[in-house]
Amino acid sequence: MAESQLMCMEDGLMPAAVPESRPQFYYSEQQRVALERLITEGDGAFKTLLKDEDSQDFLSAREIKAITSTFLKYQSEENDGGASTSAAKREDSESLRSTYWPQMSDTDVPPLDIGWPSSGLFKGVTKVSVFTHPPKENGPHIKEVARKLIQESCKVVAIVMDLLTDLQILQDLFEASKRGVPVYIVLDLQGAPHFLDMCSRLKVGAKELQNVRTRTVKGVGLSLSMGRIPGNVHSKYMLIDGDKVMFGTYSFSWSSSRMDRNMITVMSGQVVDFYDNDFRELYAISDKLDLFKEFHLSKPRTGTQSRASVPKRPSTATSRFQVNLGDATRGDLKVPAHKYHNPKYLLALGQIPDRGPTEPLQDFLDKMMPPDPSQQDQENPMEDQENIAPLPSQTGKKESKKFRLTFNTKRNKKGKEDKTSDKVIEENAANPSDNTSKNTLTTDETQDSVKKKKGFWSFFKKS
Repeated sequence: MAESQLMCMEDGLMPAAVPESRPQFYYSEQQRVALERLITEGDGAFKTLLKDEDSQDFLSAREIKAITSTFLKYQSEENDGGASTSAAKREDSESLRSTYWPQMSDTDVPPLDIGWPSSGLFKGVTKVSVFTHPPKENGPHIKEVARKLIQESCKVVAIVMDLLTDLQILQDLFEASKRGVPVYIVLDLQGAPHFLDMCSRLKVGAKELQNVRTRTVKGVGLSLSMGRIPGNVHSKYMLIDGDKVMFGTYSFSWSSSRMDRNMITVMSGQVVDFYDNDFRELYAISDKLDLFKEFHLSKPRTGTQSRASVPKRPSTATSRFQVNLGDATRGDLKVPAHKYHNPKYLLALGQIPDRGPTEPLQDFLDKMMPPDPSQQDQENPMEDQENIAPLPSQTGKKESKKFRLTFNTKRNKKGKEDKTSDKVIEENAANPSDNTSKNTLTTDETQDSVKKKKGFWSFFKKS
């Protein structure tokens, strides 16, 4: 037998009875016996027992009606099969009850699979705003406050509510789901059918329900010897983006926002962590309410593709360093040759081009090599001949002839400097009438000036 059960059988371990006059009074054995009499024999026997024991009548007429109408008996094992089978099951269950004490639960905790903001960080000083219905001091309506919080959400919306039937608020929640905001709803078990009825009126589809997770939870309840009295969930709050919380007496229903007197409080700051933890605890002990199954909808596919698609490029090559892969299914893909030989690019493209059964690998690689820029320039020697062109001398002025130097900024142009220097010398020799030696350029000076000019233009082009 378990140690806890042995301790309960010992004398003197029962706590002392707390009188009703003290604030710590919570549980009474006389009240438990009276409740069993109420369920088994009715209201008359219940009041007779209280009178005989000189106890106060602690239940109102409304509570008596709710308890008798919602009481649930424990399921018996007699209908499971024959007498031997039920007896064997009973023996097995009794043996397990005395020996099976797991450290962890048998069921998995439901994950917040569509996202949840990180908690535990300091959220600042707590700020409080109070709103009432009817509004005071020209304040906004409580329904307006709730809808504005939902419409401005961007990270998450988490709701714990006893009754969620307001059409406008439901539409705001589904619109938030469509724009990618995770929506978690924990409802009281008795209010779930009304929620499903209003959703069916809106004719929601799979797109609206993709980012919505709905679950139901029960109250604490009270367990008796022959059955259980269920409880209700009266917590009413809404978490927004993990940094704001709205709570109060307002239920998300039309009558509550129009006819009832309610008060809500909107807070932000460090106090939100308390509601964050409470919501996750309720979500962990709740039961799943599959909206796709309730409305006979198929879940949208959320799986990713096995391979990223390669974007199609223009059929014409934009650079002489690009080669054609020859893939007829994808079009003319142009990939730089120096990247084509890297194995990771072949993996990304998903295939290796066919080089033929008899063609050697080295010949195939030689074909993919980029052309030599120097050889291309030698094939077109007249393509870019931009030499020094003399400018005509101005009339009426005794000055040496001016030269306008134009330089080619292309790379790998070998032998240009020597040709330029010879050209300058020939031009100076053709004009011996100039007497001043300042305007005569020697070969070394010309080479130095050409190098400086070329270096300046190359630096300017790079910048």
